[in-house]
Amino acid sequence: MKHLNRRNFLGGVIAAGTAPVLFSGCATGFCANRKINVAIIGCGRISNTFEIPGVLKRPDIARIVAVCDLDSKRAAFSKAKIEQAYADGTVIRTYHDYKEVCACTDIDAVMICLPDFWHALVATTAICSGKAVWLQKPFTQTIQEGRILANLAKKFNTVLQVGSQQRSWGQFEAVCRAVREGVIGEVKRVEVGIGLDVSGGSAAAQPVPPNFDYQTWLGPTDPTVPYNETRCHAQDTKKIESRPGWIQLAPYGWGMITNWGAHHIDIMQWGLGKDFEGPESVEGTCGWMDLSGGKLWNVHTTYDLHYSYNGGKTEGHVCDKYQNGVKFIGEKGDWLFCTRGKVKVTASDPEPKVRPGELPPMAASRDALLPKLRLGCAGVTNAHVSNWLEAIAAQDPTLTATKAEVGHRSTSACSLGQMCMELGRGKPSAKVNWNWKTESTGCPETDKMMKPFARDKYDLRVNLKEFGLDFDAVLKG
Repeated sequence: MKHLNRRNFLGGVIAAGTAPVLFSGCATGFCANRKINVAIIGCGRISNTFEIPGVLKRPDIARIVAVCDLDSKRAAFSKAKIEQAYADGTVIRTYHDYKEVCACTDIDAVMICLPDFWHALVATTAICSGKAVWLQKPFTQTIQEGRILANLAKKFNTVLQVGSQQRSWGQFEAVCRAVREGVIGEVKRVEVGIGLDVSGGSAAAQPVPPNFDYQTWLGPTDPTVPYNETRCHAQDTKKIESRPGWIQLAPYGWGMITNWGAHHIDIMQWGLGKDFEGPESVEGTCGWMDLSGGKLWNVHTTYDLHYSYNGGKTEGHVCDKYQNGVKFIGEKGDWLFCTRGKVKVTASDPEPKVRPGELPPMAASRDALLPKLRLGCAGVTNAHVSNWLEAIAAQDPTLTATKAEVGHRSTSACSLGQMCMELGRGKPSAKVNWNWKTESTGCPETDKMMKPFARDKYDLRVNLKEFGLDFDAVLKG
């Protein structure tokens, strides 16, 4: 990644009324007088409602130059949206193959907004190609995929931001800061609610739309499964902001445990000061979706998981009975709570109604415990994108709010919950022990669940080999 011209960048941000981020000029050869060139990989719900608008709000520092998607209709939709926003004759390039995007020398940064099972493959190529990377949460689909990416980001000194935007929202930062500073004393319990998925989708076969490369979309998963729109995403671009089917269909997504879990379990670990570590075990159970009548979606519904930290002194209880949010409870009963409140990141997010008796975005057992906000209030979604762009300009990976290692550790905690639920099928409950230092459960059979998905060319080993890297060597770090 090259450097922005210092004088032009500072002049731009000051004119825009934003706080300047200092960096060392053109020390690495960034062409003078130009901005960060960004490519969007994945033109669906999240990119059109979050990433694209986030970059468009920072014309002082960055510019979108390309989009990439396996569905040409969606690529065309995003292209038109961006060109209309710029309204200056800009022509956005479109791509079908993410590897072509990563090979472009004029592209400085990529925003990866794809189904979870594609994250590791694309991010590996992007990092090894020298791009700055924005990676939507969850970080990866399996724990070993996450370790590979975290190690690569460290090796290449990559400016990487995980799309866990709650780290850039005031109430979450304030509560986690107060908890770490001991405002409620030693934390005994954390209560986490992450919402519920509902059964649905259709297993019936449909013709594959001519604009959609379905076989490539299946990537490292079973290539024989029939196409149905509810397996993938809506074909009507008027519904591009609708919730895609894959998000609640294994093996493409694991459901709420990694969907909203990647947000709130991340906050739990941040508040506990464990965001570079992890739990020591996860124990519990869940309910599974109803597949009767040809329904397709198959992930968990209800969930009741107990995470152990600090040698069992602190319990993290992730349960569908709790309000969506995170409550830290101290040794004397004092507590601090944070949630999004009525804020929605995308139109298809679950309706965030605050029901009678539920808590606001930030609350405490006593008003005197309420911390002061340092960051913007709830709903300032652009802050996370701006943070990433400013870290790129500064060429400093340490400036991102959600670093690669943190994203990996938080997603690993979610993945352990998913593994626990899977192992507990047909049983009252299951338990997974975890050594976060060695990243092992202590059970060889359970450890197999951490391996990356792979099929033919859709294999991390293949992607790494293209850059002269060995999978096992990178995994070990």
